[in-house]
Amino acid sequence: MEPVWDAVVIGAGMGGGFTARSLAEAGYRVLLVDRGYSEPHGGPETGSPESALAECRWPTEIACEVDGEITRHFGIVGCGVGGSTNFYAGALERFDRHDVDTHPQHPHPTGGWPITYDELLPYYEEAERMLHVAGTRDPLDPERFEHLQQPPDLGPADTQFVQSFEKCGLHPYRLHVGIRYLPGCDECLTGLCKIKNCRADARSAVAEARIQPTVMDRTEAVRLVASHDKVSTAILRRDGQEIAVSARVFVLAAGAIHTPRLLLKSSGEDWPDGLANRSGMVGRNLMFHSTLRFAMWPSKGLPGSGPRKSISFRDFYFFQGERLGSVQSSGFSAGYGDLLMHLYDTFDRGMLRWLGVARPFLRLPAALTIRLRGQGTIFACCLEDLPYPDNRVAIDSNEPDGVLMKYNIRQELRDRSSRFEAVLEKHLAGQRMAFLTRGVNLNLSHACGTCTMGRDPKTSVIDRDCRAHGIGNLYVTDASFMPTSAAINPSLTIAANALRVSESIKRALAGELQTELIGR
Repeated sequence: MEPVWDAVVIGAGMGGGFTARSLAEAGYRVLLVDRGYSEPHGGPETGSPESALAECRWPTEIACEVDGEITRHFGIVGCGVGGSTNFYAGALERFDRHDVDTHPQHPHPTGGWPITYDELLPYYEEAERMLHVAGTRDPLDPERFEHLQQPPDLGPADTQFVQSFEKCGLHPYRLHVGIRYLPGCDECLTGLCKIKNCRADARSAVAEARIQPTVMDRTEAVRLVASHDKVSTAILRRDGQEIAVSARVFVLAAGAIHTPRLLLKSSGEDWPDGLANRSGMVGRNLMFHSTLRFAMWPSKGLPGSGPRKSISFRDFYFFQGERLGSVQSSGFSAGYGDLLMHLYDTFDRGMLRWLGVARPFLRLPAALTIRLRGQGTIFACCLEDLPYPDNRVAIDSNEPDGVLMKYNIRQELRDRSSRFEAVLEKHLAGQRMAFLTRGVNLNLSHACGTCTMGRDPKTSVIDRDCRAHGIGNLYVTDASFMPTSAAINPSLTIAANALRVSESIKRALAGELQTELIGR
């Protein structure tokens, strides 16, 4: 252990991994801390917390209270080097300009971010190169994408879907994914990559760094020790022992659930309500995404071979003055069980739900549909969530993970979801499709916004450089920083922003080191 590190980065997911790589490659001494293992491997006992950590899964349940009803879940976040990207499906799409900037034709719901889209652009391209992103240009996007890798050809079913979308007046393109498609690639969606470095993620980004950060795995961050304007020490716990680590700069990237948890638990004389929390906004403005799913069937007999994470379109991303959402291949097939769950859901919401004795007979139309149409393809539609201060992450010592997410679904989200369904049904009329979900379905793995970036210290936690208001050496580079959620998987934006913030950290470190030399 170094006596004083240039930077301690807590959390090795997309934000922490890219921050650590950027700083290490610039020659700084970087300690990358994570609760999980540096590499996945078999745990000592299946089902134990230790085995979960070894498999890059979060070892304790996380509680979420939605509209007053509490549920507890494993698997919302990952851990170890790679974080949640160890289990992500590899979609690496950019936000649109109107997700960041405000414009008279595309007004931003919060007035815009404190940075511009143009500031993110060079870092988007840098992150895409580092993640070996494959795909084709969105016909509705004027930006340049010549650097993207060429994806493999579509299979017969997906080729027909593209033709069908185009006949409906839509603009499909090849979804941008971090998949190298090496020989034997199975795309490894929502699971650990079976072919090492075939799927690009935060773990592969760290592994490919020219200069490696020092990784301290199996280590939990307990709290930060700070004066009124500077963090001096991180208290870590490893193998049951507490360790105090000093650094010039501290970077929190433990995720939008655990970064605010760490700040709230790091209270002290100068920060009685939690570190960086003079605004009272740490943990607030919790956002997810809402996800609609529908199945489509090709002509009878067309095989579903070829890449599965393959098609996207954004024709309804901003539609008739309203922010609806994006559509993309989920990578999964629609079989008997998926269709049966859809029929159960429709029945339970309908006027005949009182006739419970009829519910088991829904197996017959589900089986008949699969017999006649065969396997379908599931498409996922992502809707933007908006920030509300009462949706938040709160400390709760009674919960296994020590936190409780508290969330109330707004009527405006329900209304947008209903309109998105109606728009899709209208524009895809005549296609062999069926909605598998309806209404608001929160994607709890896309938590963001709990330490939001903003201009005003009274209403935000960090500034435009993602440095905590009032604390000169504390930064946040995970999904917590996001002022709004957009309607796209946030992974690429987190990586791009981490690279952007890393440049600010380098300038701060260079200035501090120069001051030290002058002082000598």
